[in-house]
Parts: sequence; structure tokens; C-alpha cells
Amino acid sequence: MKRIAELWDSYAEEVLPRSAGAVQRAETRRAFYAGANALFEAFIDGLTEGSEAEEEDMRALDQLREDLAAFKRDVEEGRA
Repeated sequence: MKRIAELWDSYAEEVLPRSAGAVQRAETRRAFYAGANALFEAFIDGLTEGSEAEEEDMRALDQLREDLAAFKRDVEEGRA
């Protein structure tokens, strides 16, 4: 699994304009990590108790995946 820092580096390379200044880069990085943290917290808070993944846990992961895919589509189509 990729680390958050590796994901950030990839995101910054692919998304941030080359002309982005230090403030834009710092604010974008903060937002990126805040989003990663929110997703992590949503996932951890939503897990059922126990060491084995439950069907409910898998549904929660599927919902997160669907939400993120929908946002990506919205960005690509100029709605976000």
C-alpha cells in the first residue's frame, strides 16, 4: 500500500500547476492531508468490533469508493 506522502507527491505532480506558489502548494497539501485524515477517521469509526472484516465493513468501504469516484467524475466534468 502506498503511503500518504507518496500519494501526495503523485497528486501534486499530476494536479498542481507548475506555476503554483508556496502558499497554494501548502494550502493544497493541507487540504489533501485533511481529506486523507477525514477518510481514515470515517473508516475507523465505521468498523464493526472484532478483528475480522464484516459484511457491513465491506459495504462501508464500497460506499467510500463510490463517493470518491463520484467526486472524481464531477471534477472531470467540471461540476466540482
